[in-house]
Amino acid sequence: MREEILLTDCPQVLQDRINQIQQKHSYDIISVQKWETTPFKDKTIVMSDFRVFLQYGYEVAIYKSYVTTGGSPLDGEVYFSSMNAAEIITIATKAKWIGDDLRNVLNQPIKN
Repeated sequence: MREEILLTDCPQVLQDRINQIQQKHSYDIISVQKWETTPFKDKTIVMSDFRVFLQYGYEVAIYKSYVTTGGSPLDGEVYFSSMNAAEIITIATKAKWIGDDLRNVLNQPIKN
């Protein structure tokens, strides 16, 4: 399940990293999200994946942090990935399934 949240709803380590970046650069925060999954059959463990999407020019960076009931080696760290416009276009035009989904989404009105 995905929901839009505020940066202040994220783990402190992720907030600190984003604030540190924002002090050096004025990147646009385009989305802050929380995804919850139950990775095991018995549904006793909930993994919360917090994501902050930053845009700078033709680049989009995603910073992530996890909080897991019972703890996990992934908890307490900040993970980073990025894509540029050319990479996003390649996925949208060349990738099977994902590309189809992206093209369908792009044909719908943009929701803020």
